Amino acid sequence: MVPMDNLLTNPLVQSAVVPFTISLVVALILRPHGWYWAGLSALAGFAAALYLITDLQLFPLRADRKIVLLGCGAVVLGLLFDLVRWRRLAPGLLFVAGAAATVWLLWPRINSFGEWPVWLLAVAGSAYVGWLVAASVGLKDKPVQADSLIFALALGTGLTALLGATALYGQLASAIAAAVGARLLLQLFGKPVAAGAMMVVPLVVVIALLGIGALAYSKLPWYTLALLACVPLLARLPVSAAWPLFVQLVVRVVVSSVPAAVAVYLTWRDLGAPPI
Repeated sequence: MVPMDNLLTNPLVQSAVVPFTISLVVALILRPHGWYWAGLSALAGFAAALYLITDLQLFPLRADRKIVLLGCGAVVLGLLFDLVRWRRLAPGLLFVAGAAATVWLLWPRINSFGEWPVWLLAVAGSAYVGWLVAASVGLKDKPVQADSLIFALALGTGLTALLGATALYGQLASAIAAAVGARLLLQLFGKPVAAGAMMVVPLVVVIALLGIGALAYSKLPWYTLALLACVPLLARLPVSAAWPLFVQLVVRVVVSSVPAAVAVYLTWRDLGAPPI
């Protein structure tokens, strides 16, 4: 029998089994309470994986720890947008917040290297993070679409980051995919599990920043993020309400995952198998 300590240090358990299980259990508990409380399930699953993977050490600050801190701040921001219905202002404010978060993440590189490509990365990276967050928050009241979007983004980011020799980023993004995967499973049974900006904003912020971090500090190709930026558009494509729920869910997940699948394939073709 495998000792529990050894089991919990297994990367597959940390980034798949634990977040999926915790998210599933918490969603089942919070589901009857209505509002957006069930959205906390994915955050709980990711938090459990985060503890196992990083031990929640935040200092001294480095890129991955900045991403965790920014994700925590985004939870508060998401809750604010759930409580105060600034529908018209939300996308613009979130775009600016995402851009500011990107600049802080990339500041060591910007500050160390004065060459224009680094500044170009900061501008393009800010646009990428801002776009993903602003485009995703509009789906906070559409749980199947929101979950499909986050699942596709997280899985695509996790697998491409792993191929780009950033195992830590790959694990963190994959943990989000597993946590949201548990919610997708529950969507098949009864009333959809609410999402809310409290879930959508922090998870998308973390996923987007993990992608930018893998691009800036490792070998992730730029075209990976260009492809992943298409996911919010495909997640919004209409699906017939006459179709059975299972078919609707599968179609949304598959369609949303097309850019992620292409990104993974191209990254694998150019960089080869992950260094594990």
